[in-house]
Order: sequence, then structure tokens, then C-alpha cells
Amino acid sequence: MAFIDKLGQMANKVGEMAGETLDYGKAKGKIVLEKGKIKDLKEEIGEYVYSSMKSGTHADVEKFKELCDKIDERLAAIEALEKEIAPDEDGE
Repeated sequence: MAFIDKLGQMANKVGEMAGETLDYGKAKGKIVLEKGKIKDLKEEIGEYVYSSMKSGTHADVEKFKELCDKIDERLAAIEALEKEIAPDEDGE
């Protein structure tokens, strides 16, 4: 009976580890998506600057602020995700 109990404990541990790996993978995937969104926002800033310069109009500072705030939100989301997947200080 002790063998079956030990086997059950091992199965539970393997299940926990698999769940942790899945959570890690999901978080890493979300980080990649957030970085892609940041890249898109930076491209939008560049396109806005270019079109403003090309047309000879003044760029709207509020538009820059809005886009920069969106980038900051994405960076904060990445930081939260990285903390979520970082190993505990005791190595677990």
C-alpha cells in the first residue's frame, strides 16, 4: 500500500510541475504579444511624425502623450508578467 501512496504522490507532483510549465508558457506568450503591441505603437508614433513633417503641420503633443501612455501600460503589463513567472527567492 505504501508503494501506491508514493506513486500517487509522484503523480500529483508531476501534475503540479506540468501546470507550472503551462502557466510559464502562457505568460511568456503574453509577454511576446505585449512587446509586439509596443512595437506597433512605436511605429504609429513614427508614422504620425513623418506624416506631420511631410504635410508641414505641427504634431499634436497630446497625441504623443496618449501613445506614450499606452506604451507605459504595456511595459507595466510585461513587468507584472515577468514577476509572475520569476522563480521565488528561495529557488522554488
